[in-house]
Amino acid sequence: MQSPGSGKPNQHESLCEELLRERAAVLSRAGFAVEDALEKLLKIDGEIEARIRYWRTKLQEASAGGFLPDRQSIFEDINSIIDQYNTACRKAEIQFYYLIVTREAMGLRRHETVHRLYRVPPKKKKIQAI
Repeated sequence: MQSPGSGKPNQHESLCEELLRERAAVLSRAGFAVEDALEKLLKIDGEIEARIRYWRTKLQEASAGGFLPDRQSIFEDINSIIDQYNTACRKAEIQFYYLIVTREAMGLRRHETVHRLYRVPPKKKKIQAI
């Protein structure tokens, strides 16, 4: 038969383990949110580059005697994707901020490695010429 106080250390250890698992899960989710946001940025950046290549090709074809596309519509097309990029960039900055705040709340004060791992690129300027 157990004495009345013998289960307390096991309950305490179990509770501490559960808290540590939950802390790890929270940090993991915060890190994955930043990673997802950065992946979205890379995807949109690829779309911008592909669209610029596409329009450069069209302009080269036009200079060789083809149909000349309206430059204003080209800029609007590319700038609309840049707007999407900048919105996604802001979301990535917010997710990164949440990760840092979460780490701070858990007593983690050194963030040098986090800053190296999760670099949020700067916003892009709209284009005026290709």
